[in-house]
Amino acid sequence: MKRIFGYLMVLAIMTTMINYVAGCGGDDDPAAPSPPPDPGVLKVVVRSSADSSPVPNSNVVLYQAENSEALLRDLTDPDGTVYFNLEEGNYYLNISAQGFNSDPVEGMTSIPFFVAWEDTLAKEILLNVLENTGSAGYVLGFVDPAINNFLILAESQSTQENYSTVSGPDGFFVLFNLPYGTYDLDALKAGYMIDGPVSASISSEAEVDTVSIPVSEYQGSVLMGSVTFLASENSTVDITLIDPETRAVIPGLSVMSDVVGLDYRIESIPDGSYLAWASLQNDGYVIDPDWLFKNPGGLDLSFTTSGTQELAFSVTGSITLVSPTNPADVTTPFMAESQVPVFRWLHYPSTKEYFIEVKDFSGNVLWGGLNGDGTVNHGFIGADVDSVIYNFDGQPGIPALQPGKIYQWRLWADKGTQTDSFVEQLISSSEDLRGIFQVPENPPE
Repeated sequence: MKRIFGYLMVLAIMTTMINYVAGCGGDDDPAAPSPPPDPGVLKVVVRSSADSSPVPNSNVVLYQAENSEALLRDLTDPDGTVYFNLEEGNYYLNISAQGFNSDPVEGMTSIPFFVAWEDTLAKEILLNVLENTGSAGYVLGFVDPAINNFLILAESQSTQENYSTVSGPDGFFVLFNLPYGTYDLDALKAGYMIDGPVSASISSEAEVDTVSIPVSEYQGSVLMGSVTFLASENSTVDITLIDPETRAVIPGLSVMSDVVGLDYRIESIPDGSYLAWASLQNDGYVIDPDWLFKNPGGLDLSFTTSGTQELAFSVTGSITLVSPTNPADVTTPFMAESQVPVFRWLHYPSTKEYFIEVKDFSGNVLWGGLNGDGTVNHGFIGADVDSVIYNFDGQPGIPALQPGKIYQWRLWADKGTQTDSFVEQLISSSEDLRGIFQVPENPPE
């Protein structure tokens, strides 16, 4: 695909370091303050997962983990590299590039990492090549005024397909990999609303468009409620509002529940439609899957004017996935042992039957899962089973997993019976951000 990066605006973000100046007493003055430690250095190298070649002009946005605020942004150089000088702390990244899947992929959240004073941390990010992107361009833009950390959404006027990215600390954003066409744009963040309609168009004659999205402060609405812990000790979990189409988290609309009062409150919600979720993070808890299955659409919320809505959540302990799965602290896919992987987990108490599902990162279920009427799309998996191979029941028409591609598997525990294989009471599931794996390119010898 032809790439026109000559139009890409490279914004230099200079980090100002505060220099402590010694007093008139010089080095011998005991009252002189100690010099600050040298900053830590984060080196990010972005490469293609196909051949490990560098991916230049990748848009790298760095966030402070505690408040999810974008701090720095830069484009990778010809070697696919950017450097950030940082104070000691916890951070995470969002990376996108033309012709590649973003990291994290849509619907997933980034996992924080720690940068220490006077230390250099190198992170290599492998992006997966997108297929069939020959008729795609990108949109450059700014949030006006230049406010950081907006979720930028683009909806195709012709196909209604949705795409998302994030703005950096300078308000700049890039929406890569948009098929040719015209798009309606939106910018979402707690406490702000877009001032009016904004659109962008790209074509074979003009593969890039540049836009400005005007926003204003907005009081917004409030979502509040309580959290009940089922079959597990009381704790604290995140309550998060998500864009229902892209499954991207709305900046500023995630809070932690109170461990004492078991309640939560999200303020400054812009008008719009959202999906509410509890315990999106990998923390050992999941939303009560029985309630989710029996109340479809129960977490869909709409806000049109400043007001208050209430929503209660029930969470329970999650099923522990063993392999193949990413660890709890990263969303980097785990390399499976085989092109036909064996899925392993730990037994969950009181389970009579397990249900499994494998899907691609477009959200398509490839094998397994549950129908709306409770029927199961695979053979029976009893309580004494703790592993199955992909398509163990030999269903015809189930697609093979493609070498090099990324998938996710989920597991549910139920109090059903072998005779009916019908959902009676789902008692747990695996976590939303676990079970991410990649199929090896070559089978083991």
